[in-house]
Amino acid sequence: MSNYIYLKTEQLPKEVKTRHKIKAEAKIPRLDVTAQAGYYKPLEALKNPKGMIYFNLMGTDGLINSTDRRRSDVWLQCSAGNFSSIYTLDLKTENIVGYGNPADDKFFKPKRLNAKDGTIKQVERPNPFYEYNKDGFLFIAKPDFSELEIIIVPNGRYIIQSIGKEYADGKMDDVLTALRQAAQPIFHY
Repeated sequence: MSNYIYLKTEQLPKEVKTRHKIKAEAKIPRLDVTAQAGYYKPLEALKNPKGMIYFNLMGTDGLINSTDRRRSDVWLQCSAGNFSSIYTLDLKTENIVGYGNPADDKFFKPKRLNAKDGTIKQVERPNPFYEYNKDGFLFIAKPDFSELEIIIVPNGRYIIQSIGKEYADGKMDDVLTALRQAAQPIFHY
């Protein structure tokens, strides 16, 4: 097997969300990490107090100040900030295939917090992915984004599009099968 890291994320059923006190009718789709193969240190910073890791699937239109050619289709927000934009590849597959990479800023944009005295305080948040900004992310999603697989390719930022094309050509089938079989839950829903 490769040195890839694999994450399976899913939109959880309403009854599972209710059982774990997750907002069931959120307007923004939430994708919980239900299985992982391999270890990726920055993910530790994303775990909530229960041990869950999840992403919010965000649209970019009107939010990202960029031309349509350079704007991603969607992006994943995590508890720390922007996990990655997802740029879709125009490939003939039954799934949506996209790519991205970690933000390469040392700090995420400052977060505004209201202090107890009513003042607003800017809090600088370190980017847990900063030292990993040469990594590449391959995204494989069902057309409705109810499931999203993330394959993290260490030092793959500049080759991740070609890896997406290899996936579409069936050249990654064995690797993906091995990653899926090795994946273990990180939280028992």
